[in-house]
Amino acid sequence: MNNTPDIKQYLPFYKENFKKDTRWLKKETEHYTFNYFPDSLAEKEVDFIAERQEKAFKKIISFLRLKPPKKKISYYLYPSKKTKKELMGDDWYAQSIYHDFCVHILYTSEIKPVGEHEDTHLLSLPWGLSIGFWAEGLAEYLTGHDWYGNSHNIKIREGFKRKIFPSIESLMSQKAWMDLPDENAIYYYCLAGSFTKFIIEKFGMEKFKELYKETSRGKGAEENKKVFKKIYGIDIDEAEQGWKKMFSN
Repeated sequence: MNNTPDIKQYLPFYKENFKKDTRWLKKETEHYTFNYFPDSLAEKEVDFIAERQEKAFKKIISFLRLKPPKKKISYYLYPSKKTKKELMGDDWYAQSIYHDFCVHILYTSEIKPVGEHEDTHLLSLPWGLSIGFWAEGLAEYLTGHDWYGNSHNIKIREGFKRKIFPSIESLMSQKAWMDLPDENAIYYYCLAGSFTKFIIEKFGMEKFKELYKETSRGKGAEENKKVFKKIYGIDIDEAEQGWKKMFSN
């Protein structure tokens, strides 16, 4: 598979003004091209960013047993929400764009979403595109912590106390994942990351790879749940109960 596969991505706000902007400075590494603005924090820390992403790249490729892509990943690092929204259409922290094989991130003193998460989305594309729960779960698992560097389990315990988590089986369609409220997004990402870690470490990576490849955004929840049961021999709600026991104390 090439690096810009024909996989449809929901991009309601995406625009490509960034491609015409002449202010970008560039740094090339073995697997990346980093684009950043003059006199920005990203320019000051570009060597750190490059080292961090090369380390993440090697970790992802090794763990998922993937062939390195022939094309470099392009990073666009924005100094403010306003600039990011003007140039690519969205002021959220980070997005990976499949057809451009690139990542757009907001890089400020408070927000530095570097690491494994977005690169996992791009590098795992040869597996296809699973539902959001598994895609974000895999990215969070390989990152190993929440958006602020804390253990996923901190937010899991908070989420249980606040009773904000739906059942995991109810998240087995793409629509269900997309319909989750934005204000609790960090909790849902931690939920996906923690549960993905549980099933990978309990049942192995090869079975998860099979699950990832066979579940699909084009399938409904019932079809995706059947895939889970076929691969693991148990219903997903049974697996969820096993995962919950880790938080019973």
